[in-house]
Amino acid sequence: MRIKKCTVVTVSAVLMHSTLALAQSGVSQTDSKSARLEEVLVTAQKRSENIRDVPISITVMSEQFLDEQGITNVNELSQLAPNLVISASPSFSFVTMRGLGSGNNKGFERSVSLAIDGIYYGRQDYLLEALADVKQVEVLRGPQGTLFGKNAIAGALNITTGQATDEFTGKLAVQGGDLNRERARFALAGPLIDGVLNFRVSHDQDKYDGYIRNSVFDLDPADNPHRQNVDEFESARDARISRLKLHAPNWIEGLDINFSATRAKVFGNGVGLQLTKAEDYTLEVSRRYDPQIESDNSDHQGSINQREDTNRIGNSYSLQFDYTLSDYLLTAVIGHSFFNRDQMFDADMGPVDALRMDVDDYYAQSTVEFRVASPQGEWLEWVAGAYLFDADIIGNTRIFLNTLKTLEILEAARTGGVSPVVGLANMLGLNNAVAASQNNERFFDQNTRSLALFGQTTWNVTDKLALIAGLRVSKERKVAQGILAYPDASSEGVFNIFLGEEGYDERGDRTEDDVSPKLSVRYTLSDEITVYGTYATAFKAGGYNEQAVTKDNFTFEPEQASTLETGVKTRFYGGAATLNVGLFYTEFDDLQVSLFDGLNFSVGNAATATSYGAEVDGQLIPNSWLVLGGSIAYLHARYDEFTAGQCPFTPESESGDVCDLSGRELSRAPEWEVSFTPLISLSRMIPLLGESIPVDIGVGITMTYRSHLYTTVDLDPVDSMGGHTEVGGGLKFAGLDGDWEVAVSVKNATDKTILLGGNDVPIQPGSHAGVMAGGRRIFAEFTYHL
Repeated sequence: MRIKKCTVVTVSAVLMHSTLALAQSGVSQTDSKSARLEEVLVTAQKRSENIRDVPISITVMSEQFLDEQGITNVNELSQLAPNLVISASPSFSFVTMRGLGSGNNKGFERSVSLAIDGIYYGRQDYLLEALADVKQVEVLRGPQGTLFGKNAIAGALNITTGQATDEFTGKLAVQGGDLNRERARFALAGPLIDGVLNFRVSHDQDKYDGYIRNSVFDLDPADNPHRQNVDEFESARDARISRLKLHAPNWIEGLDINFSATRAKVFGNGVGLQLTKAEDYTLEVSRRYDPQIESDNSDHQGSINQREDTNRIGNSYSLQFDYTLSDYLLTAVIGHSFFNRDQMFDADMGPVDALRMDVDDYYAQSTVEFRVASPQGEWLEWVAGAYLFDADIIGNTRIFLNTLKTLEILEAARTGGVSPVVGLANMLGLNNAVAASQNNERFFDQNTRSLALFGQTTWNVTDKLALIAGLRVSKERKVAQGILAYPDASSEGVFNIFLGEEGYDERGDRTEDDVSPKLSVRYTLSDEITVYGTYATAFKAGGYNEQAVTKDNFTFEPEQASTLETGVKTRFYGGAATLNVGLFYTEFDDLQVSLFDGLNFSVGNAATATSYGAEVDGQLIPNSWLVLGGSIAYLHARYDEFTAGQCPFTPESESGDVCDLSGRELSRAPEWEVSFTPLISLSRMIPLLGESIPVDIGVGITMTYRSHLYTTVDLDPVDSMGGHTEVGGGLKFAGLDGDWEVAVSVKNATDKTILLGGNDVPIQPGSHAGVMAGGRRIFAEFTYHL
């Protein structure tokens, strides 16, 4: 592995949070005394710029760097980008930056914006497509409302994929290993008609078995009618992403046209839930249906009796026109995307056939953006534009409740033992006329339409001083209908008794206006030192709660954020090292929160919250065979005022309990993060090895420490993860001409037990279930570059 082909560049724009801009780049010379880190180009401000000129906090990861680190899953970006937590699966997805994120609710807007090839995507489902034929990942921290819009209140993920080219290029990569993994990546680009039309086709397919064994699989269906057609292993994946790109360069003089079409098919058989804590009554009842059930979260074994399949199929299209007129660049970007998604979920999270949820969603969005960018390098540079977004989300959800099984659980919870089901049935006023199986029917239909005008100007006052001002003015309208209904009066009564539901048919129509300004200053002290500061605001719209159990919880209010950032970026040792330090302070008003109290979901607004912190990151090439990279991030994210917070769900809990969470930390907001990512060329470190073996041999290591964090809004200690270090790495052999590579990578090398997320088990106070990271996994991949 030659350093010139695998160098990690940490040339970051650290602002409020100093950022680790891990970018793959080259070393300009092989002599260790003159080796230097090359600069990185980003599109964080709607135009291609050197990362050192962008006064925001950015982490940049190139395709080559992701390959060197063995990154194959979007969740693994969390290990490389400080203060970013991603937990994405076909079933449920969460993203937080600096402790800010959005719950799993169809009515919620995103806190972290996702853009792929310049198109904003309004659902977190698209995260599973983010790394297909990826070229570069930009992680932008802090409010990005001026240029990225209303749903970038915590930050943005800006993804660029492979482009059509006028020369033939391509690659083929196949990977296998633990979990019967079968991953294949293919990309081919080149001219269709010389000088007229170029193309790129790509396909990324990743299939592997689950790592959570379902002990219900061992039961004989003939003797256990509650056992459905379950798989032996949960959390399996099968994702297939295909993309076609066409590029017409200079179709007419000055005009470039780019077209993209993407087809996505994603399957998963659940998130792989395990009991992380179980009350005695939970185990007592559950073992009547699965004698093997336990609450050891380190053994990768769960117990559910229902299938948990999720299928999503969708298409995305985009068309971009770039026209150069007298050095001004006029751009129009048009996008359309839609998907259908169906899901089955074992809602009681165990082997008892008590609760099941079926979901059928349809989502469609259309976007249009026009912008004009002035010539670069002038004393005044600017970009301005208009943006239109229109989206529909239609969801149909049904919960099936087995009355007798639910009563069996509730009776055990009430008595702490095994009492006749009839006892609680009589107390609740139920009789033999109530059917064993009941269901509700939930319908949600929401249309969102946004219109925005935006602009940003850079005044290069002197060669050293630049002043930047931006503004986004937006108007958004949401029209929604939410229905919670029941097929008969018996079902309505059962759901009211057990889950506190009250049927409704609510309609809403709301319009919100927002003005989001941005002010920045950048000053170049020398060729090696730049300092900067930024003030920015962002906005996340209010809306309608798809999961409301009564009409009183159908709406929630907008959220506002404002931030101050300052930082310094340095390069020294002739460009062979970087060191960046940044500070940030962010205030949130009416912070939106999604709560689950063990019975049902609710949505509300915490009064205020504050997030501040610091980050230090750096990069060093001490010699020709070693590249050292690392970062240290500190985050203090707290509720300033949240007097009506959710309490942990315990056997002693009373309906309507609230807890004062003022002064407490936000969920998914670890106080400390430390990363270390060295790359070593063994062929250069050991000259005899390089001379005797005609291949490059290299080693890459990723070590990430993350301090204690809570995964739920109620800050229940059971659903938290203690401080831990995750280690991964890889060994790569590459041909001297760079046309082939063989890489062996290991994930979670120390086989650490890591909780990704947890929650209360429905209707079972005191018991919890969670999703654990996979244990140690080893994969091997062969890549051939065309």
